[in-house]
Amino acid sequence: MRVHTLAKSALFVGYLGISVAVAVAYTNPVTGYELDIYAGTPTAFWGLVALALLLSVLVVFSASNPHVRAAGGFLGLLTMTVTVSLPIVRGYHYIGDHDPLSHLGTAKLLSAGGMQMTESRYPVVHTLGSALHAVTGLSVRHAMLATVVVFLVAFFVFVPLVVRELTGDTWTTYVGLFSGLLLLPINHLGAHQYVFPTSQAVLFAPAFLLVFFLVFHQRTAGLSVLFLVLATAFVMLHPQQAANLLLLFGVVAAGQVAYDFWRGVNTEEWRRWLLPEVGFFATVFSLWVWNLDMFWGTLQRVAMIPFQDTTVGGKAATRTGSLEQIGGSLLGIFLKLFSVQLLYVLLTGLLLVVVVRRVRGRRLWDTRAGSTNGQMLPMYLYGGLVGLVLLFVVFLVGGISDQYFRHLAMMMVFGTILGAIALGRGLQYFRERVSPAASKGLIAVVLCLCLALSLPVAFASPYMYYDSQHVTEKQMHGYETTFEYQDREIYFDDIRSSTYRYGHAVRGTDRPGGAYYPDGDEGLHSGDHGIPDHFANRSLRTYYDQQRYIPAPESDRVRDPVLWDGFRFSHEDFAYLDGEPGIDKVQANGGYDLYLVHPAGNRTSGA
Repeated sequence: MRVHTLAKSALFVGYLGISVAVAVAYTNPVTGYELDIYAGTPTAFWGLVALALLLSVLVVFSASNPHVRAAGGFLGLLTMTVTVSLPIVRGYHYIGDHDPLSHLGTAKLLSAGGMQMTESRYPVVHTLGSALHAVTGLSVRHAMLATVVVFLVAFFVFVPLVVRELTGDTWTTYVGLFSGLLLLPINHLGAHQYVFPTSQAVLFAPAFLLVFFLVFHQRTAGLSVLFLVLATAFVMLHPQQAANLLLLFGVVAAGQVAYDFWRGVNTEEWRRWLLPEVGFFATVFSLWVWNLDMFWGTLQRVAMIPFQDTTVGGKAATRTGSLEQIGGSLLGIFLKLFSVQLLYVLLTGLLLVVVVRRVRGRRLWDTRAGSTNGQMLPMYLYGGLVGLVLLFVVFLVGGISDQYFRHLAMMMVFGTILGAIALGRGLQYFRERVSPAASKGLIAVVLCLCLALSLPVAFASPYMYYDSQHVTEKQMHGYETTFEYQDREIYFDDIRSSTYRYGHAVRGTDRPGGAYYPDGDEGLHSGDHGIPDHFANRSLRTYYDQQRYIPAPESDRVRDPVLWDGFRFSHEDFAYLDGEPGIDKVQANGGYDLYLVHPAGNRTSGA
């Protein structure tokens, strides 16, 4: 009775604390470009969030009343929902100054009727944002930020539901809940907390997996139809991540058939085969990617790996050198970003050992399936994971951009689920051999440590040598004004922020990105455009042979000089723009400046 009273009191404190945290964040809105969302948000908010998460874990693993435990679990889910909604609560204008700006432009075009849904490679996120805009009256920009939160909450909700479907165990389900709150797939390299369709696909994957496992365990017409609908939606959400799940589902379906033939096919088992559903998924995928040049281009690059010199890690190897130049270390970043992921990978591997031993001993693991084939699901899943790991290795060894981090994100969806199951099995093991209280206390400590390590890397921040990706209202309006009044004969050059990305966000993605640079699309894709590093040490007037616009948003003035210690640009470079004769500041609004560089001997105004 005393524990029950303490648990209810803890819940009251936790819910009150997270309510106060929302009020604290809301009453301290962002006022300009914010390099670090952690430092910019009052410490009281983070303290209350940490307290609420701690109380949530303690209540779940100490209370005996199932309703109190459920309230404790919901407290944790609510707390992380508030946390990932922090940019909206604090009034961020937008998040993400590269691809997300282009996705914003696509959503605007779609909402205005300027393009059809099928004209986008992955239209689901844009369509949802435009639909939310139409229903709620929110701006498209705000609706897109809300859409990101919807996918994050979907991940929080469906990870424990998948764990429950696979195990049928309540305690393991709670472990799955807190494991989902760790956001292990978000690695800030290939999966992010902003509008990025591959990230939204990864976060929605547990919902698709839940339906697949429901069909596997109890195949009905209704569930099969639901699977077909979600398969179509997932392909349009992001084909690359759809390919990952198609590979996994294909291995499971093939495993069913192979196992039945090995045992001797009977009518009842034949009716459980998922070949029709997986075949439909494969058909939709093939039809969708048939005309996608990007898909076939990537496939061609994979095929050419054995015949060309490649650098293992590609861009990651380059970033390692840059990181060392600004005083960081690869080991330090790895520990910050991947320490908890590594723990869950090890737990997933440990669970594989347990599964194999039980299969060999005919003590099969799955408690949710009534058939022997159903009990083989863990082995099918691990077989599918082998395929995903091989795909990840191919992209890593081939140095194909940063695509391997996207595959790693999907792998960590399974790492989250299977790692949670491994922790749940460990809880059961210690309950039987030590004591229930000690086992739950141990799991609670492990989860609290994981949450403590994961919360500082939920958002991109200087903690990992990233900026917040904050796009301010002044920056956006500054670019809008520039595009409205610019001289069309004068091209742009960038410092860090990409003019063509803001062009997409303001004008729409139907205007080619190369229209902003003198070499057109060729210069854009080759990366030839861009102002020289440390340009204060050279004369820009002699560097350019024609007049050139140089936008300087507030974010550019902060990132290199402050975050990266002048790695490419320093305070002196920006002072040079303000003081050099022949370079005019033609626009300013307090968060965005536009400079016009006149070539030496030419002072004709172009603004």
